[in-house]
Amino acid sequence: MIIAAAAVGFSSCKKDLDQQPTDTFSEANAFLTLNDVQLGTNAIYGRYGAYANDMFVSALLSDEAKLGADNSGSGALTYRYQYASDNTTGGDVIGAWGSYYSVIDQVNRVLPKVATVTATPTEEPRRNVLKGQLLAMRAIAHFGLLQSYCKNYNPSESKGVPVLLSSNPVGKPSRNTMGEVMAQIEADLNAARTLLPGVTPGDFRDTVLNRVNVSAYQARIALYKKDYDAAINYATEVIDSRVKPLVSGGQYQAIWTDDVSSEVLFRIRYATSTAIGSLWTTTGGNVNIAPSDKLAASYGPNDIRLETFIGTNGSGNMYVNKFFTSSRGGRVVDMKACRTAEMYLIRAEANARKASPDLTAAAADLNALRSNRITGYTNETFAGATELIDAIMLERYKELAFEGFRFWDLKRTNQSVNRLASDASADWQTLAAGNYRFVLPIPNSELLANPNMVQNDGY
Repeated sequence: MIIAAAAVGFSSCKKDLDQQPTDTFSEANAFLTLNDVQLGTNAIYGRYGAYANDMFVSALLSDEAKLGADNSGSGALTYRYQYASDNTTGGDVIGAWGSYYSVIDQVNRVLPKVATVTATPTEEPRRNVLKGQLLAMRAIAHFGLLQSYCKNYNPSESKGVPVLLSSNPVGKPSRNTMGEVMAQIEADLNAARTLLPGVTPGDFRDTVLNRVNVSAYQARIALYKKDYDAAINYATEVIDSRVKPLVSGGQYQAIWTDDVSSEVLFRIRYATSTAIGSLWTTTGGNVNIAPSDKLAASYGPNDIRLETFIGTNGSGNMYVNKFFTSSRGGRVVDMKACRTAEMYLIRAEANARKASPDLTAAAADLNALRSNRITGYTNETFAGATELIDAIMLERYKELAFEGFRFWDLKRTNQSVNRLASDASADWQTLAAGNYRFVLPIPNSELLANPNMVQNDGY
């Protein structure tokens, strides 16, 4: 009787197992409608939180931050240039590799479904919009990898990063040349521009990619590759769109408490997450990573950025006020990934560096930004290109602090990291221009899993 009952039970289980489960996802049923593609795209925007890693690492490796008074090890090995390619010492610097490729893989899973899913007639226009957003996000992620894990841009440099255009979890890609990576980045962004609709100040949204903020990323990338004319054109397109003009005073301060989104071209919205704010200061108020004395000293007394970006707690210790609080709670702040101020600085630098410099235009953009930040500011004139470029780079240091730029700015302009003695001990006050640590290491886990991967020099 027991054997018979077991036989009947096994037969029943086998029938159940043979049936297609109706409550699980598979390649066949995960993407059926355009709304499913929208959900997949939303997940990709969430994964772009990977940019927070760039913000953290850039601050630690440059001269805009120092170890805070309450630091118990967070970021310390990175700050002291003692990182390698393993998880133990290199967790900060290798993190972006997996995070950006996670974005790319998600894009490559969703993108083929855009053309095949069903949509109602009213939904149909969204098909191209979603495709454009996916292509743009794939380009932005590839650029993040190129900037972090490669040398300064050289099209023929063999140690670029792998270009991935399809999802293959067991693939073993080799490194493309930097020129091949850039070609794919630009192809994706150009295709995205043709698919995304134009926007006006009235319908612009800074939480999704659109034609204007894609142009902003194109300006950033053009400056990186020293295509100064393109950088000027893209930055001008963004500025002239007037979707997010420069602001000053209280309106500017309110950007950083998320009370307004003025000047913000693209951001990741955090309803409850402390992902950005807690990089610097814990929810309990412990200061892990603080503004450097060098950064604090760079602001004049009439510069609104001094009190906006840098706070001082009851113990007299400075903390990063730029991402400190919002009405949603302490350290719950949005990630501002792209802003109008950067466009003015890009255009100023490109005009000053191009083959036939336009110093008048460059100075005009620099003065326009300063006049919105410094009370009683009087326009400055400059004797020559070198003096003006130095002023623009200093302004980038002050305006874009903790937003993921300083270390990469020093790298692309072949400058050293020079910290004050009050910010760092002698052993890690300086990182000489051209040092191999300006190129971050490929993770050991990637090298072990992929025999076609080659490590960067020095690691």
